[in-house]
Amino acid sequence: MLLFRPITIEDRPLLHNALWTAQGHGSEYSFANLFFWGEQQLCTQYETPLVLSRFGDWCAYLYPRTTKYTELLMEDAKERGIPFRYWGMTAEEAKELEDTFPGKFTVKASRNSFDYVYDTQRLCTLSGKKLQSKRNHCNRFALDHPEYRVVPLNDELLRQCQSFTLRWYEEHAHLHDPKDYAAEQRAIAKAFDNFHQMEMEGIALFCEEGLVGFSMGNRIREDMFDVNYEKALAAVNGAYPTVNREFARYLHSKYPEIRFLNREDDMGIPGLRRAKESYYPDILLEKFVGEENL
Repeated sequence: MLLFRPITIEDRPLLHNALWTAQGHGSEYSFANLFFWGEQQLCTQYETPLVLSRFGDWCAYLYPRTTKYTELLMEDAKERGIPFRYWGMTAEEAKELEDTFPGKFTVKASRNSFDYVYDTQRLCTLSGKKLQSKRNHCNRFALDHPEYRVVPLNDELLRQCQSFTLRWYEEHAHLHDPKDYAAEQRAIAKAFDNFHQMEMEGIALFCEEGLVGFSMGNRIREDMFDVNYEKALAAVNGAYPTVNREFARYLHSKYPEIRFLNREDDMGIPGLRRAKESYYPDILLEKFVGEENL
């Protein structure tokens, strides 16, 4: 059995550097999401860091971008008494796995985990007919709140955003099964606690009513920024599209080389899917799961 152990904040340099070059992959190929979500374990016995992921009763190995370790990991799964699965594969990697081990795996697209990726500049301007309604909401917000402010997150604002988030969950508890939010609540709490160590960035949106929204995330590729969390007051007309647009503008101004904003998956939640589709992603980043045939 391989020597897997829980991922800690001290593993960030190793994993961040290993995942930084994972071109074509989604938000799960970032240290932040491996650290924030689920029960992730790391094995460092080999040249490539290996990750075993658990989300409740579901477990899988993050595809290590090569078939090299497949038989080793299959044996590890057998010794642990768990099904052998890979997750996070691109279409090309899924084909490579099937070609290397013909008939050994069932490979399926994991639609609920597809990432919504947008051109940064397009989110800055919200140009085009498709995004006219988003521009209208932002214009409405600006008319209603002509003195609104956008402030980069600092320690004081992080505390305000954390309190804001707790209220947000309380107000939305009746809209969804609490289990839909439980994992996110644990993940976002870790993000607030480790914001600076994770080299995260974010903004807060204020109007005369006070804090009405915030957004934060981390850079996962040379040309891609991952928006991990975004919350706003739905009752304030235009708060959501405004904080979305303002964070894109903030990042584009500071890092003009970042071409894409990855707004992650929709977890299969219908309302979240509609919201992310309404921005018409430039890339719907496919991901595949491969499970051993027994």
